[in-house]
Amino acid sequence: MAAEQGVGGDAVIRLTSRGRTIRLLVTVAAVALLLYGTIAGSDDMFPFGPFHMYSRYYPANGYVTGTSVQAVNAAGRQVTVTEADTGLAHGDIEGELKAFEANPSRLASLAAAFHRRHPTASPFVEVRIVQQRWQVKNRKVVGRTTATLVDWHAP
Repeated sequence: MAAEQGVGGDAVIRLTSRGRTIRLLVTVAAVALLLYGTIAGSDDMFPFGPFHMYSRYYPANGYVTGTSVQAVNAAGRQVTVTEADTGLAHGDIEGELKAFEANPSRLASLAAAFHRRHPTASPFVEVRIVQQRWQVKNRKVVGRTTATLVDWHAP
């Protein structure tokens, strides 16, 4: 970088041709990653790929779905399991939904993660992934259903 005298005696720093070349290459690489991510990317490429959770359009009429993890503890109390409870993000659980459906015993790992974070809490005896589905007509909810997609019971 070269320094010159600016207005009022302040130093003005100008980039060298090497500095400009580096900035140009970084800009071209960032634009290329954004284009590739937009065309062929997945959530794993964020921020260079789309984040599908926020990129969907819901029509004025149709269905909107939401997934949650529910558990029942040894005291019989039903609780909604959050990321803070297990350390696993909601999106990660949704992304692994097919694997949970193929092997429901994987839900035991959520129960174990909860107990590592809350060792004095009542243990989970059941964990399930539940999907809520809202029917929308003219952007107003006109119906709601709930279905259990995967269920695990402690041995």
